[in-house]
Amino acid sequence: MLNPTLERLDEADPHQQKAGVTPTLVMRITWSSYAIALVLTFIFQIVIRLADCAAFVPCAISLGKAVPWSVFWPFYWMFYLNG
Repeated sequence: MLNPTLERLDEADPHQQKAGVTPTLVMRITWSSYAIALVLTFIFQIVIRLADCAAFVPCAISLGKAVPWSVFWPFYWMFYLNG
Protein backbone atom coordinates (compact mmCIF):
# COMPACT_ATOMS: atom_id res chain seq x y z
CA MET A 1 0.00 0.00 0.00
CA LEU A 2 1.32 3.41 -0.89
CA ASN A 3 1.82 6.11 1.68
CA PRO A 4 -0.51 9.08 1.20
CA THR A 5 1.15 12.34 0.30
CA LEU A 6 0.03 15.93 0.39
CA GLU A 7 1.10 16.53 -3.21
CA ARG A 8 -1.45 17.51 -5.80
CA LEU A 9 -2.56 14.78 -8.12
CA ASP A 10 -1.53 14.88 -11.75
CA GLU A 11 -4.86 14.93 -13.58
CA ALA A 12 -3.30 13.53 -16.75
CA ASP A 13 -1.90 10.45 -15.03
CA PRO A 14 -4.60 7.74 -14.85
CA HIS A 15 -2.80 6.02 -11.98
CA GLN A 16 -3.21 9.06 -9.76
CA GLN A 17 -6.90 9.74 -10.32
CA LYS A 18 -9.17 9.65 -7.30
CA ALA A 19 -11.55 6.75 -6.96
CA GLY A 20 -14.20 8.58 -4.99
CA VAL A 21 -17.75 7.61 -4.19
CA THR A 22 -20.10 9.84 -6.10
CA PRO A 23 -23.80 10.39 -5.43
CA THR A 24 -24.53 8.80 -8.80
CA LEU A 25 -22.72 5.63 -7.75
CA VAL A 26 -24.58 5.53 -4.44
CA MET A 27 -27.94 5.90 -6.18
CA ARG A 28 -27.03 3.26 -8.76
CA ILE A 29 -26.11 0.80 -5.99
CA THR A 30 -29.26 1.67 -4.03
CA TRP A 31 -31.62 1.19 -6.98
CA SER A 32 -29.81 -1.97 -8.11
CA SER A 33 -30.16 -3.44 -4.63
CA TYR A 34 -33.83 -2.49 -4.55
CA ALA A 35 -34.41 -4.07 -7.97
CA ILE A 36 -32.74 -7.30 -6.87
CA ALA A 37 -34.85 -7.39 -3.70
CA LEU A 38 -37.97 -6.69 -5.77
CA VAL A 39 -37.30 -9.57 -8.17
CA LEU A 40 -36.47 -12.01 -5.37
CA THR A 41 -39.60 -10.99 -3.47
CA PHE A 42 -41.72 -11.39 -6.59
CA ILE A 43 -40.37 -14.90 -7.23
CA PHE A 44 -40.99 -15.82 -3.60
CA GLN A 45 -44.53 -14.42 -3.73
CA ILE A 46 -45.35 -16.38 -6.90
CA VAL A 47 -44.05 -19.64 -5.43
CA ILE A 48 -45.98 -19.18 -2.18
CA ARG A 49 -49.19 -18.07 -3.90
CA LEU A 50 -49.16 -20.84 -6.52
CA ALA A 51 -49.15 -23.42 -3.74
CA ASP A 52 -52.48 -22.03 -2.48
CA CYS A 53 -54.24 -21.85 -5.87
CA ALA A 54 -57.42 -23.91 -6.09
CA ALA A 55 -59.59 -22.08 -8.65
CA PHE A 56 -58.88 -19.65 -11.47
CA VAL A 57 -60.41 -16.44 -10.08
CA PRO A 58 -58.96 -16.63 -6.54
CA CYS A 59 -55.62 -17.69 -8.00
CA ALA A 60 -55.61 -14.76 -10.46
CA ILE A 61 -56.46 -12.32 -7.67
CA SER A 62 -53.76 -13.76 -5.43
CA LEU A 63 -51.12 -13.61 -8.18
CA GLY A 64 -52.24 -10.08 -9.04
CA LYS A 65 -51.58 -9.04 -5.44
CA ALA A 66 -48.04 -10.45 -5.70
CA VAL A 67 -46.97 -7.64 -8.03
CA PRO A 68 -47.71 -4.62 -5.77
CA TRP A 69 -46.66 -6.61 -2.71
CA SER A 70 -43.23 -7.32 -4.22
CA VAL A 71 -42.83 -3.63 -5.10
CA PHE A 72 -43.60 -2.35 -1.58
CA TRP A 73 -42.13 -5.17 0.49
CA PRO A 74 -38.43 -4.18 0.10
CA PHE A 75 -39.38 -0.55 0.81
CA TYR A 76 -41.21 -1.67 3.94
CA TRP A 77 -38.19 -3.62 5.15
CA MET A 78 -35.95 -0.54 4.91
CA PHE A 79 -38.14 1.19 7.50
CA TYR A 80 -38.79 -1.93 9.55
CA LEU A 81 -35.09 -2.71 9.99
CA ASN A 82 -34.15 0.90 10.76
CA GLY A 83 -36.47 1.21 13.66
